This record gives sequence, C-alpha cells and structure tokens, in this order.
Amino acid sequence: MIKAIIIDDERNSRDIIALMLGKYCPQIQIVDTASDCNDGISKIKQHHPQLVFLDLEMPDGTGFDVIQGTQGEAFEAVFVTAFEKKFLHTIRFSEVEIILKPIDKESLLQAVQTVSRRILAEASKHRYKVLLDNFNNGKHTSWNLLLPLINGSETTIPTNAIEYLESATDKCTFYLEDGAVLQADRSFRHYADLFIPLRFYQVNNTQMVQLSHIHRVLQDSQHILLNSGVQLEITERRKKDLLSFYK
Repeated sequence: MIKAIIIDDERNSRDIIALMLGKYCPQIQIVDTASDCNDGISKIKQHHPQLVFLDLEMPDGTGFDVIQGTQGEAFEAVFVTAFEKKFLHTIRFSEVEIILKPIDKESLLQAVQTVSRRILAEASKHRYKVLLDNFNNGKHTSWNLLLPLINGSETTIPTNAIEYLESATDKCTFYLEDGAVLQADRSFRHYADLFIPLRFYQVNNTQMVQLSHIHRVLQDSQHILLNSGVQLEITERRKKDLLSFYK
C-alpha cells in the first residue's frame, strides 16, 4: 500500500479525490487530509506519506509552500488545480505530475501510475528542487528544465543553453550551445508546446530554435545560420514571419 495525504481547501475536492482513489486505485491508502498549507505541512510531518495530492492555491499559500516546508520528507506529489496556466512552466519544466479540475478518471490513473512507478523505483526527488528553483526565481530569462533521457536517467539544463531541438520519431533531440547532444524520452511536440511562451521559434515541422542563437537569416536560401555555424532549413512562410519579427 502507498500512504497518501490529500491537501485541498475545498472539502468537495478532497471527497472527490478520496472517492475516486478508493474506486480506481486500491493500492493508495488515504491516511489523512488537510484543508490548508500549514495543516498540510503538519500532517505530512506526522504521517510521513509516500504520496501527497496537493492543491496548487490555498488561502494561506500555495502547494509550493508545502513542498518548501517539507523538504526533509521523501514523498511524491501530484498537483491538483484548476489554474494550470498560471504556474505552467514551474510545474511542467520539473516533470512533476499535475491533474486539472474537474478530475477525470484517465488523468488520475495516469498520474497515480507514474508516481507509483517512481515510489517503487525510489526515484530521485531532484525534480522538486527544480520545481522550487523555478518558482523562487520569479521572472527570469531562463528556466531550469528536467530532461528525462532515453536511457532512463535524468539531467537538468537551463533553457538558455539550448541551441535548438529536433524531432526524433517519438523522442526529441536537444542540441546545446556547448556542443552536447541529449535525447529526451519525450516527443518534440511536448517541448514545442512548452516552449511557445519562451523565445523559441519553430522553423519547420521538426525543428525549433532559440532566437538568441540565430546568427542571421540567409536571404538567398531557405536557411538560417546559427551562432555555432549550423544551418537549419526554414519554410518560406516561417522565414517571412521571422524576418518581420526582427524588423
């Protein structure tokens, strides 16, 4: 059994999560619930759960405050929220699980399966350091990105070190400014969607480049030249849009 705590300021949400876990996830044992951050921190330190379902925004703080206040505890977290966009990068860049309200069965089962696998494997909790670093840094030009690699390991890179990324079937290859090449166990589309708010630009169907790494747009061909000397193809429409951006 996996010991779990539910922390949510809405009783209805706590009841729904407990009901769905009881029905679909018999391996999860709810040992307690809490209605705010301070009570949640206290309950976590009391019960030492392996898993915490954590509301993102509560009257006395955020789920990040709970993570911050329990750093000595070794649990996996699943954020439950109706406001994904507000903290999208903080959460998604750290590979921490998130479920949107209203909760559906498929999302719950997928999140529980993922965290159960991590608990069984005693996976590294480094993702929570990445989470808190991104949250505490506030507004900045680069996020830390936890990258799950195809060999099963993980690494953390600052997004401003990424020169470009490229689709590799159902995986994604990252080319860094120092010449390193990393293959992530996630799709290109996953990262292309994630990087849209940042200074990245998709130049064709399979490649996305960080704008600060573009040396120049070649006028006499359908290519851009990167600072490293690499040339990437760019479609005619995207080339026009990119040139408009630089004007």
